Amino acid sequence: MKRLLLVIGSLLSVGAYAGDSNHIVGGSLGYGVQDFESKSGQETGGGDSFAIDAYYRYMFNENFGIETGIFRGTGGVVTALTGLFSEVDNISYKGVRGAFYGQLPLSESNHLYAKVGASANRLNYDVSRVFSSDVIKNVETSGSDFYGAVGWGVRFQSGIGINIEYQYVPIQELKVQNFNIGMSYRF
Repeated sequence: MKRLLLVIGSLLSVGAYAGDSNHIVGGSLGYGVQDFESKSGQETGGGDSFAIDAYYRYMFNENFGIETGIFRGTGGVVTALTGLFSEVDNISYKGVRGAFYGQLPLSESNHLYAKVGASANRLNYDVSRVFSSDVIKNVETSGSDFYGAVGWGVRFQSGIGINIEYQYVPIQELKVQNFNIGMSYRF
């Protein structure tokens, strides 16, 4: 019984040192713009975008790390309205990403950061006639592209962090630019 209490006490005390760990998990919600350009170079759609992002980061030291994550996005309210005047509608995307992470401390808890990497992604959209809801074809493509983000974050002594960031994510014919608000936990 004493050993069991000792093991449970040891496991519970690990959380007291959450700020010193190399492991961070987090997620964010974003809103931004998306521009769709056909392979012929004609811009045929776009509008606003909603996005969600979840990640795991391993920090090599206080300023540099590597991050892997998943992301997903779709058109917003404006996109639904402009879809009536466009040949491309119902745009959605999802993927996985890997990035190098670097931060510049501004104070003990504040920092600016950047992420640079690549994504493996899938893009899905409908092609229809202008002013028509009849879908001519549904297109689903996959590929790999650049992933980049810059932002500002603050981390509290409890290990919880909050951040705001700008993401630039080209996904084949779609270029997405989001402003995200997120939370993370260092454990």
